Amino acid sequence: MGQTREKNFLKRFGGRFSTSFAERPLTPTEHKVQNEALCRAITEVMAGILKREPTQEELLGLEDISIHKRKRGK
Repeated sequence: MGQTREKNFLKRFGGRFSTSFAERPLTPTEHKVQNEALCRAITEVMAGILKREPTQEELLGLEDISIHKRKRGK
């Protein structure tokens, strides 16, 4: 990051994030396991936000979840 971007990042987040990089590239098996863990985490976060299991279209970003849909009868 550039000097200004780095200052803005630190000002906004106050050093609460730390980064670490792998010393060696992931093997294909490790890469697959990491991707599956990330997919599960994203699905769980979206389920928590939506208060239901997200559909495949919502997970792929094809359906907008930012618009609150009103339930009938309320």
